[in-house]
Amino acid sequence: MLGSRAHHAIWRHIVQVLIIAGLLGYMFPFFWMVSTSLKPKSEFYTYPPSLLPGHPSFGAFSSVLIGRGYITLLGNSIVICLSAVIFILALSLLIAYPLTRLSLPARVKTGILQWILSLRFLPPIVVVVPIFAIIRTAGLYDRPVSLIFLYSAFGLPFAVWMVKGFLQEVPKELEEAAWVDGASRSYAFFRILLPLLAPGILATAVISFALSWSEFLFALILTATPRAQTFPVGVWGLVTQFQIIWNEMAAVGVISVIVPVCLLLFGRRYVLSALTFGVIREKS
Repeated sequence: MLGSRAHHAIWRHIVQVLIIAGLLGYMFPFFWMVSTSLKPKSEFYTYPPSLLPGHPSFGAFSSVLIGRGYITLLGNSIVICLSAVIFILALSLLIAYPLTRLSLPARVKTGILQWILSLRFLPPIVVVVPIFAIIRTAGLYDRPVSLIFLYSAFGLPFAVWMVKGFLQEVPKELEEAAWVDGASRSYAFFRILLPLLAPGILATAVISFALSWSEFLFALILTATPRAQTFPVGVWGLVTQFQIIWNEMAAVGVISVIVPVCLLLFGRRYVLSALTFGVIREKS
């Protein structure tokens, strides 16, 4: 018995060491990015390379945001992603509510949900050329509205499935009780159902914002000027023909990571609830 306990303790310590090593390996690129963003150019080519900046400076951040005008791209990303999230939430509620609350045939519900989910598996690179042709013909090239439309379209399938899962968690009897008391369907939706769905809607909004924030391909192809370009496109702009501006690229990377990470930390409880209950668990 004693030998068995010692054997289990050894394996437990080995697993803990492997987990810590994996975590350090996963976090090291982020640490190196932050360290590089704080290094002046004179420290890039020192040998051996230093893990920490010898003379930390925020010059790369000010150079990127103010000197290069990337603060405009940051504002574009925030406006475009927030607008896309609003459209995604509104459309996902309009689609998921009838599928979970109305008496539709099971085959119809399954067919609609499978078709919506199949759209998410379509690689953006496959449709970027016809979408570019459509956007340019419609006169929406280099306009934020084109990115809002595309981000909403590609984020909608995942949001519909999330909202559907949360709607199934709310008993239909609550709405039926309100109807018995004389409330209309719209009153029951906005005053009873929607407040109960608030955590799920917030989780859907956080994940949809993070997915839209990291999109690069459409923003690169469908924009040409800072009027509509997003912040991820700015990283690509720092790779020039003659050099790669490492500290400014790292600074842009740090800013790009900070925004969705702070949002995820703010809504982490609701995001975990969405991933463990809203999508996976089905109501019996």
